[in-house]
Amino acid sequence: MSAPPVLLFLGAGKGLGTRVPAVFAEAGYKIAVVARTWKEEFERCGYYQVQADFNNVECIPEVFAKVRENVGVPTVVVYNAVQYALDDPEDPFASLAPENVSRLLSAVAVNGTTPMVAIHHAIASFRSLPRKTPGKTFIFTGNILNHSQFKNRLCFGTGKTVAAYGVRYASVACAKEGFKFYYADERSEEGLPVMRDIDGTVAGKEYLKISEAAEQLPWLYTYTKDNGYKDFGENDYLKTVDSNEPQFIRGGR
Repeated sequence: MSAPPVLLFLGAGKGLGTRVPAVFAEAGYKIAVVARTWKEEFERCGYYQVQADFNNVECIPEVFAKVRENVGVPTVVVYNAVQYALDDPEDPFASLAPENVSRLLSAVAVNGTTPMVAIHHAIASFRSLPRKTPGKTFIFTGNILNHSQFKNRLCFGTGKTVAAYGVRYASVACAKEGFKFYYADERSEEGLPVMRDIDGTVAGKEYLKISEAAEQLPWLYTYTKDNGYKDFGENDYLKTVDSNEPQFIRGGR
């Protein structure tokens, strides 16, 4: 008998942090959310909450242990935590100077190292489930930075690239076990990043779809709001525009 589906959502802030769990809850999943602070909204929804700081990679084993004990073994794990401080577009490597290098360390921890450790614990969780349990999917909320460079996102992009490598590696290493791994990235129809305009409900529907797919779909899961998955390849789409444009210089994931 299959275990009841459980979504473990790491990085439950605004936007995707509320909308993605809502989509899974509507589909019958038990929900565990992890964030720095407790949220009354999640309490009202009946979600199990865990507080954690993803700058500290050592929080991950405890998070998985608490969820396993209080909710069940996760069948789907979404890593949505994000951290960045924008670099100086005129001198991005100034962020690596001794007085600033904490920016790099924090960005790589939250966006790269901690999700890599989460992948390890997700694999261990999936292996503990009955063989025919559906799901067994890890999804990382990514963006275009794993193969395109913004002038002021050196540290942020470095972390995302670490995570992308881990996701791709896991999708190959665990293929025979039937586990699925995705670097999910919403784009415009032209292949450009949506940044602040990422749609949480659309993400939830796409994440649910790939979680419930019988087999691994493309690990680099680029999709658009209106048409779902679209293969943009690994081209550097930012070479087609001026990355000095305000939409690319301002903040946004």
